[in-house]
Amino acid sequence: MSQKNLAWAAYDAQGELIWWGPISPGMSHCGARGECHTPSGAFRIIRKQDIDCISTAFPVRADGNNGGAAMPYCMHFFRGFALHGSSSVPGFPASHGCVRMFIEDAQWLNEEFIELPGNGFKGTRVIIDALET
Repeated sequence: MSQKNLAWAAYDAQGELIWWGPISPGMSHCGARGECHTPSGAFRIIRKQDIDCISTAFPVRADGNNGGAAMPYCMHFFRGFALHGSSSVPGFPASHGCVRMFIEDAQWLNEEFIELPGNGFKGTRVIIDALET
């Protein structure tokens, strides 16, 4: 995931590019919430869900009943952060910290590429560069 280039890429075991697409990472600031940037570093996908994945944190509501935002084909990599499909991938950092991508790209990654931990495998590796501000 390149926050600098607003793009993601998937490579096979030989390092050959097999798929790529645009992303929208986290904004640098989210009003009263403060920072909401996407974390950078090397991570592993720890869990994933299908098209029905929803946020438990966003949107934030005054009554405290937060959550419900659609996150189709979510793939969690660190705490509550995930890669997920979105109908809004505007070409600039716009999320609350997750990595938005086209729904079709998230579906392909989720169903065809990402492997979860198990049987000695640690989960598909995800590398996210730092967003320079």
